[in-house]
Amino acid sequence: MRRALPWGTGLLGAALTVAGVVVFWWTNTHPAAAGIPRGSAPLEPVDAHDSTLTPTVDSGWAVLWDRGHLVGAGLLVAGALVLTGVGGWALGRRSARRPRS
Repeated sequence: MRRALPWGTGLLGAALTVAGVVVFWWTNTHPAAAGIPRGSAPLEPVDAHDSTLTPTVDSGWAVLWDRGHLVGAGLLVAGALVLTGVGGWALGRRSARRPRS
């Protein structure tokens, strides 16, 4: 039982981390499910002498953050914190077993 709890907690942390990556990836690859319209709105008429600056991001790697992205990032951070805690606990127990000289 003593070894089952740290291993179970470590597996929980790993599962949270993987789930966070999967949720973030799925939300990023399915923009229709994330609530991002796919250009279905008609174009508005533009005045010929209207000059406005509209900054745009012309990168294929841009991420529009949505609720799914935030959930995925939160799961990833939670899993990393659990794994860090288990790792710190394991290192602390290991160093406590060494005889002091």
